[in-house]
Amino acid sequence: MQIKQTTKTLNMTSTYTNTGDINSNQKETPPPRRIDKLLGKKDIKYRGIFSSRMVKIIGFIFLFCAQIYVCIRTANKLITISPQVIAVGDIMETLSYYSLPMFLAANFCVIMTSKNKIKKMLINYSIIALGVYLMVLFVFYRYMLGVANVISDGDTTVAYEIADLIAKRIFGRVINYNVFVDLSIFSLFYFFLFYTPKNITKKRSIIAFRSLCSIPILLALIATLLYGLYSLETIDLPVAVLAIMPCRSLTIYVIFFGIALAIKLRQKIFAKYGGTPQEYEMYSLTNRSSLEISVISALIILVVCLLDLLISRISFYTLFFGIGVNFYLILSAPPILLLSYTRKTKSSIWDAVIIAVFILTVIILYLETGLYIINNIN
Repeated sequence: MQIKQTTKTLNMTSTYTNTGDINSNQKETPPPRRIDKLLGKKDIKYRGIFSSRMVKIIGFIFLFCAQIYVCIRTANKLITISPQVIAVGDIMETLSYYSLPMFLAANFCVIMTSKNKIKKMLINYSIIALGVYLMVLFVFYRYMLGVANVISDGDTTVAYEIADLIAKRIFGRVINYNVFVDLSIFSLFYFFLFYTPKNITKKRSIIAFRSLCSIPILLALIATLLYGLYSLETIDLPVAVLAIMPCRSLTIYVIFFGIALAIKLRQKIFAKYGGTPQEYEMYSLTNRSSLEISVISALIILVVCLLDLLISRISFYTLFFGIGVNFYLILSAPPILLLSYTRKTKSSIWDAVIIAVFILTVIILYLETGLYIINNIN
């Protein structure tokens, strides 16, 4: 009897232990997440043919085209230029419109590969924008105003009016468009949207920090409104204000603010399906993720440009806000579709070399143009 009772007790203990092991195994193996299906897929081999550096080089080439246009326009105001050269200037002006989209596309490569570089990107663009701004003011107040002062026989008021007229009429393309101001505004938007300072950890503080995205949006709206009133000659803006103005096109802001928000929404959906921030960062480094971002960006460009074209057919007054004249931006979709942010740039020295070469060629271009004007002026 005692042996039977002992055997029964052991069987009950064994059953209890096995049940505990089963429960323990169930706790160790969590239920499958919806995101696991995506994470379990093998990465694709396809990568776009353009790297961030290549797209940035294309942006600098288009920006150089803008400087060629400025030189031709300036020369045409002072001397007789052949129609063929003027036609080349018109082509250069058209190509210059694509510099900003290329730079912004390169920015997304930074966002997707290393959010810690967003702060550095913001600082770099802000310094360059400030440098261009100060250079324009230096040329205006040091040279244009000085020449105008001689022409006006020392009358300060007349001299300023002459210099202001020269700057706005001849060099208007320079002082009315500083592409690095736009890049600074976009970088500020990305900074508030994607970057999180180390001292901000609470959810409420993070939400408050993200809400600061409204600052660059407000700056874009104010710039659009000011330039719209200026173009209608309702108000007059001094050179010091025009030199710091961004591109003033709501369409391009809608496109690239929209792409940034789509990327942020993609991150939220990833988390909703059970993915962790670390898993999202790892997935972001795959070729599959790069292709997804390229497709999303190209689709947003396509949709916004088609809406821009549609709106331009409905109301002429939309031109006041820079809407209805930006359908050309649809041509920036193919290179962005072929962009792969997973293509690594091995040496950062080349980035500095590219900027140095651009600055040097622009200086040579302006010096040669000035010499040409002096030699051919009547």
